[in-house]
Amino acid sequence: MEDISVPNTCKGCERDIAISEEQMTRILNNMRPKMECVNDEVYEARLLACSQCEDLLAGHTCGISGSIVRVRALAVTQSCPSCRGSRW
Repeated sequence: MEDISVPNTCKGCERDIAISEEQMTRILNNMRPKMECVNDEVYEARLLACSQCEDLLAGHTCGISGSIVRVRALAVTQSCPSCRGSRW
């Protein structure tokens, strides 16, 4: 079987998908006041489910929705977009 290379760009925006911890912290700090957030226990459970998902790209991007999982998992109104059934 031929090796398949994983692109280093987002399938939706064609930008580099690498995000530093500093950038992630800035994104989360900016988003928290603007949305209703789940509690810490729910957030950690969602992140754990995402970390075990085969559709996770680069450790932070959902391969199905293209969203940053640490942002999506934080929002009360969001759910897992997996076509195999929600992981959370």
